[in-house]
Amino acid sequence: MNASVVHTDRVGSGECLFLSDGMIEYVGEHRRPPADWQVIDVGGRLVLPGLVDIHAHGALGRSFNEASAQAWRTVTAAHAAAGSTSLLATLATDSLAEMMAALAVGRRRWTGDRPIGAHLEGPYLNPKFRGAHPREALRSPDDHLWRDLVAEPGFIRMVTLAPELPGADDMIWALAQGGVAVSAGHSGASTEVLAAAHADGLRHIAHLWSGQSTLCKEGPRRTPGLLESVLASTEFTAELVADGRHLPPELVHIAYRCLGPDRLCLVSDASAGTGLPRGTTFSMGATQGVVADGVALDRSGASFCGSTSFLSDILRFTVLRAGVPLVDATRMAATTPALVLGIADRVGSLRPGLAADLVVLDDNLRVLRVARGGRWLHEEPDGSGDIEVEEADG
Repeated sequence: MNASVVHTDRVGSGECLFLSDGMIEYVGEHRRPPADWQVIDVGGRLVLPGLVDIHAHGALGRSFNEASAQAWRTVTAAHAAAGSTSLLATLATDSLAEMMAALAVGRRRWTGDRPIGAHLEGPYLNPKFRGAHPREALRSPDDHLWRDLVAEPGFIRMVTLAPELPGADDMIWALAQGGVAVSAGHSGASTEVLAAAHADGLRHIAHLWSGQSTLCKEGPRRTPGLLESVLASTEFTAELVADGRHLPPELVHIAYRCLGPDRLCLVSDASAGTGLPRGTTFSMGATQGVVADGVALDRSGASFCGSTSFLSDILRFTVLRAGVPLVDATRMAATTPALVLGIADRVGSLRPGLAADLVVLDDNLRVLRVARGGRWLHEEPDGSGDIEVEEADG
């Protein structure tokens, strides 16, 4: 109760939410709760839907490229505590054998924190735009071995690939027909290639301005790259790594003005170095990185190797530094990613019938408390922290 609830179109002051059996029962103007219900007064603080991060590789020195349930639990729990209650386990490029071993772990039933599915960023990427992805592990879709990676339906929810590679059209079509969200990334695809890929089922674009072609000159003529083609489009959704290192505020605002909050997804692109001190080295499959000043770099220092931010950090930068309204930034960090994955009927906004995934923020947009499925994570000994808890007197 006494919450500033961030809806998809407004912030409602002095509102309350009723949560029952892990779901939202009611949200809106203050109502008296049923007798004997626990009442939590958040003191007018902001309450957002749980964030939905569709592109996160790791945290705390662990990554989803590891064939280890403990690694998967560690990463998922760290992101949940930071507000990302729905997370796609994103695997970076590695050998097919290593990636399949990691995916086998993710598919198993094990206790503890679990991601909602997997996102494969590679190995079907353009070597020219590979960034920190290891060249020796990159492949071309015409090998048809990708069918082994995505053999089990349901768990793989997104695949990022370069649509200009040989055989990519067949891969895109098969993935899209299987309900997988297909994303173009680490790619130099032309406007024409993107149009053909869209016809095959590609709908999404990975991290704008990172690992993609941009405007070039052919003689006296200027030709749009993948970036400009997407910014001018009406049919694609796209990601932003708005951490102040990958993108300065001005570029975040350009993307926001071009695509708007219903077509932009904020993502963390969090590396295994997220949450670790500067100078720490880490691995994500075949990729080696080091924590730098507010970002991760490959060992050469020439390419970013993911971020060192959680999605709540990205949200805060987008609002406070890039000047995007909180309501729109919240849609970009929760509602739109859920729509991209086809799970907006379960998560991504605060509506009756959806999962009771909540994030409470302070005035500086820093996470105070997180609930997933109606259960508060990392409770204080009295269950309250600095938020008032009482029992309804009926």
